[in-house]
Amino acid sequence: MNKEYFNIKDNCRKGLLKYLSKAISIIPAIDNPLILDIGCGSGIPTLALAKNYNGTITAVDFDTKSINRLEKKVKELNLSDRITIINSSLFDLELEENQFDIIIAEGLLNVVGFNKGFSKIIKLLKKNGFFIIHDEFRNHYKKTKFIVSNNCKILDSFRLDEHVWWNDYFKCLEKEISSCKNKDFLELFKTDLHEIELFKRYPSKFISIYYIIEKY
Repeated sequence: MNKEYFNIKDNCRKGLLKYLSKAISIIPAIDNPLILDIGCGSGIPTLALAKNYNGTITAVDFDTKSINRLEKKVKELNLSDRITIINSSLFDLELEENQFDIIIAEGLLNVVGFNKGFSKIIKLLKKNGFFIIHDEFRNHYKKTKFIVSNNCKILDSFRLDEHVWWNDYFKCLEKEISSCKNKDFLELFKTDLHEIELFKRYPSKFISIYYIIEKY
């Protein structure tokens, strides 16, 4: 897919990084942590973690194009000694259990199923490790009950409302798309334009939430 398409999407995605930073600030500082970014996409959160925090990162995603893009960035930034990249689905992933200090799942669990995905991922986290989930707000109370039933406690949570999603993501994306004049290039954004339209019609459906969890 067109490189410029990914550049536009990635640049707009950066508007949401401050909320990941807020979530991480809630957990205690860990010296040289092992971090898993599961469902990393093209690696915007992964690279931000490498830039702003110590430790080593394992970045996993099923989408080959996104992983290839991340691999190029990692090489360009000379981060190969800190970031390990795995092209795999969550359920085909073969990693040692109880090994990570911090696990981050940005938008993955609403794709694979919250309970099913959580049950798989939590096995990879050390005792007293931390799991940061960014997920849709739907079924919030069922999710919190499920989290607690899995030997975990919720340290904190916070929502990203429709104003956040507009000001920090969709506004940027709409502006970038509207500046495109090439019709073939615009065709690449067909799905994104549909999503923007859905957002304008049903903004409250786009509310999401961060859960900051400790495993005990």
